[in-house]
Amino acid sequence: MATRTEIDRLVAQCEECAGADTRSYEEHFATCPKCQAAAEQAQHLNMQLEFLENLSSKPLEERKLLLGARMRGFMDMPEAERKEAISDLMDALGEMPEENRDAVVKARTDLMMEIPKEHRETLMGDFGDIMQGWSPERKMMEKQAVMRATDDYMFLKRMMVRKKFSKLME
Repeated sequence: MATRTEIDRLVAQCEECAGADTRSYEEHFATCPKCQAAAEQAQHLNMQLEFLENLSSKPLEERKLLLGARMRGFMDMPEAERKEAISDLMDALGEMPEENRDAVVKARTDLMMEIPKEHRETLMGDFGDIMQGWSPERKMMEKQAVMRATDDYMFLKRMMVRKKFSKLME
């Protein structure tokens, strides 16, 4: 689900719940487990958006350093948790302005070509699984971002990378 849409859904859910309570919002939020869970989830989603927005403003090498640390963290997670974390990040990426999204995709694509095959295959498999649930429009946004991210690659590498990403989106 789109990150901002999910945050809006969580806010509406809490507004309804807190609005039905006669106590103050502070008292309600302090004791309502449903709203506490929603607040935690909304905070997590917002952190993904903020991370990507901050990341996109950095120079390429710094983006790669920061994103590389995040990707190494993914590799230490159990598969289901890793896929959920990657999905959250990719959902947030889909909501960014094109220029910012391109900056992050460039760093991600470059990193994918630099990491060991075992990690690359794991992450690419996860990306593929996640992309299967995307709309055709979201897949096209990703494809275009990868095309732009690989423009500066030598011809053969560019074609290999584009082919690999295209297969993930089939």
